[in-house]
Amino acid sequence: MGRIVHVEIVAADHERAGAFYAEVFGWRVTAAPVPDGYLLAATGPGEGIDGAIISDRYQQQPTIAWIEVDDIDATRNAVQAAGGSAAGDVQELPGVGRLCYVRDTEGVLIGLRQG
Repeated sequence: MGRIVHVEIVAADHERAGAFYAEVFGWRVTAAPVPDGYLLAATGPGEGIDGAIISDRYQQQPTIAWIEVDDIDATRNAVQAAGGSAAGDVQELPGVGRLCYVRDTEGVLIGLRQG
């Protein structure tokens, strides 16, 4: 629990950004089935994490780290008890798990994933 498992790079032109990361770092960038404007980024084989490039119409923060948690509801409660806040509802993504965003005490957006 608490390990970063995914990162989203927010871009004004997500297609252009996807091409940049593919060219410079060799990432395999493909369109996700949902939502529109969301590109999955396979960063390579072996240890490490994969990510995504997301249109800035969804988020305004340049990068969003996703953290694996054992219990998403308990973690959201802990975030709020520690002075942070929930940022939207918990959603179920088939094949991935339960997902949501929260904000820390400084307003930084963090993704939570319960697999």
